[in-house]
Amino acid sequence: MSGNGALVQVEHLRKFFPIRRGVFSRTVGYVRAVDNVSFHVGKGETLGLVGESGCGKTTVGRSILRLIEPSAGNVSFDGQDLLGLKGGDLRQMRRRMQIIFQDPYSSLNPRMTVLDIVGEALSIHGIAKGAEREQRVKDLLERVGLAARYVNRYPHEFSGGQRQRIGVARALALNPDFIVCDEAVSALDVSVQAQVINLLMDLREELGLAYLFIAHDLSVVRHISHRIAVMYLGEIVETARSDDLFARPIHPYTQALLSAVPVPDPTRERTRIVLEGDVPTPVNPPSGCHFHPRCRYAEEICRRDAPGVTDAGQGHTFRCHVAARQFPEAATVPVTDPFPLP
Repeated sequence: MSGNGALVQVEHLRKFFPIRRGVFSRTVGYVRAVDNVSFHVGKGETLGLVGESGCGKTTVGRSILRLIEPSAGNVSFDGQDLLGLKGGDLRQMRRRMQIIFQDPYSSLNPRMTVLDIVGEALSIHGIAKGAEREQRVKDLLERVGLAARYVNRYPHEFSGGQRQRIGVARALALNPDFIVCDEAVSALDVSVQAQVINLLMDLREELGLAYLFIAHDLSVVRHISHRIAVMYLGEIVETARSDDLFARPIHPYTQALLSAVPVPDPTRERTRIVLEGDVPTPVNPPSGCHFHPRCRYAEEICRRDAPGVTDAGQGHTFRCHVAARQFPEAATVPVTDPFPLP
């Protein structure tokens, strides 16, 4: 899963949250939110990250930016080790990495004006102040489709779509190279979603931005993403180019996800693949392939051994014992565990 010339390279990323109980807060277990995840994002590329709620998508995004500290793994940005940076070096690197949060209501401070919300980063990093700062904020608002005169308004004076545009302006303030879009349109109406998606795509082309686009709406992800990675229970189970993934989903979980996407054609019949049972708990994930309790193709090897990464060609990789038999000539690489945890 390595990428030549990748802007962001993630290898064996893990985030385990300890479960503590008792008077002495002893650790009695771990929530395995992200478990041995590897991928890359190229310059100017959008990687869509999809999966059910609770599969670890947001934790991946925040771990990359070190909004939460990873438990293990390697993350490099433009060839530099991110997890080894501290203090001023980390702050300097943060100028090149930003995030757009899911909720356009709670992510904006209601006591701050738009000028202060968007301009805060400019002040913190000593880029601009006074009249110059105000002008830069006005320019950013116009770039995201808002009027410059809105700088002195408060968040409650805007609609949800306008608030998310303010969030986009805030993310752009430091001229970043990489932005994590954490469910950036899921809280918006469908028509507003389209406007914000088109804005993000225009900005990507204009500024050469790279996105990690986290979402659960596959139709939205297909529209904006160059490649898509599918997560299940803390692991990436399939990665492919966007059109390739929709044309030939290989992993049974991906097939089930795509079967649930509505088709705007009442004459076209589609077989819905219904997954039985609930998503297992990340506190005690199943042995072998994490998906086997819900998989209609599961065999004994699936219950016993974790599948390796099979390359189906053209950058299409997946993790499934049964599906790998369809590609007898393909190479399957065992998933290594260089950072063992409890």
